[in-house]
Amino acid sequence: MHTLMTIIALTTLAGTQSPLNLSTASLSAAGSMSGSVSLESSSNQLAPDIERLKVGDTIKDFKIPTQYAPNGEKEVSLSTLLQDGPVVVTFFRGSWCPYCRDELSDIQDNLKKFEQLNTNVIAISPEVSEKGSEMAKDLELGFYVAHDENNDLARSLGLTFKLDAKTIKKYREYNINVARSNGTRKWELPVPATYVIDQDFVVRYVYDDEDYSKRADTKKVLKVIKDMQSED
Repeated sequence: MHTLMTIIALTTLAGTQSPLNLSTASLSAAGSMSGSVSLESSSNQLAPDIERLKVGDTIKDFKIPTQYAPNGEKEVSLSTLLQDGPVVVTFFRGSWCPYCRDELSDIQDNLKKFEQLNTNVIAISPEVSEKGSEMAKDLELGFYVAHDENNDLARSLGLTFKLDAKTIKKYREYNINVARSNGTRKWELPVPATYVIDQDFVVRYVYDDEDYSKRADTKKVLKVIKDMQSED
């Protein structure tokens, strides 16, 4: 079986409001705020009664609009991507998050390795389309960046959480308005998560951590793909 992995950076295209104009100082501050890195250290609450994906689970098909696509597609479905091989899906918070930008830049730095393994990439966030498109251009990303409007896909996977008043106040101090950034009235974000999906829609790798400063190790993701190829 050919192993075409699709790593899609899915950034939510939400609403029509003007994009945020965040300064470099705001981005740096967003990465250094204390007391709000982990959900465990605050009263931020995950969506209840939705179990997160585990290795061996089956993920449902989805179709999602793109903010950037290598071939110019306006939307893409998981089933279409799986026609070529496995898929890597990664959820991130938004272009204003320095940890997210570092994660996506790391994927881009390793993109040729994914391509050598016949692997594509797609990433997901709830941010408005303009910011996602600008980020993809700014970081010179060569993989899919897509739009999870209103966090609907992330919510269906048990990844969304609502920010508490204390955290919202901190974000506002750094000129970060999550609700406006996402084109909604909700202060809601996804837990950063990365999945490797095989052609049978089976989850072969999961990384999700409520500490938003931690992300999947790209080397481990690549190893999962290589191990999957050796099974064929």
